[in-house]
Amino acid sequence: MKHTFLFSLLLLGLILLPACVPSGEAYERVTQSAFQPGDAIPAPVGEVILTVTGKIGAKNSGDALLLDMNTLEKFGLVQYVLNDPWLKEKVTYKGVLMSDFLKIIQADPDAESVHFVALDNYEVDITLQEIRKWPILLATQSNGKYMSVQENGPTRIIFPFDQFPEIDQVTYRDLMIWNIASMEVR
Repeated sequence: MKHTFLFSLLLLGLILLPACVPSGEAYERVTQSAFQPGDAIPAPVGEVILTVTGKIGAKNSGDALLLDMNTLEKFGLVQYVLNDPWLKEKVTYKGVLMSDFLKIIQADPDAESVHFVALDNYEVDITLQEIRKWPILLATQSNGKYMSVQENGPTRIIFPFDQFPEIDQVTYRDLMIWNIASMEVR
């Protein structure tokens, strides 16, 4: 009788456990990528919003990859909600996962970081280890709208603080660079 009771408790626990465990997905996939690693990335037709250089295989202008918004968003979009530590409000950000982006542009496996430079020359480095560990977003939209330069756009980095409490806001909020002009894979 004791074994039957324990077995019943164990079985109930196995049934209820999945309902108590978060899904692990910090984001919702909105669109699939139109590109695969090795695909040619077309030269921009619209305004260049991002220049990527460094240890990359995908290039469309000399030693650089120039991207307009339309092409950047073809890398596949995801979205997640964040209590933004700078805006002090809940925001839904949409953009490209940095991990997906780096795969498609064929970042060198020996690269260690991505160096970001903003329009005002503010600079930050994010390690590839961090990019692989968390779903860091290269955001292109905020609450369903494209972000102007005055609204911290056209692109910015977003860390999923709410879904990953181990991401220390004091340390990482300063890496949430906005008005990104360029990135270099190092």
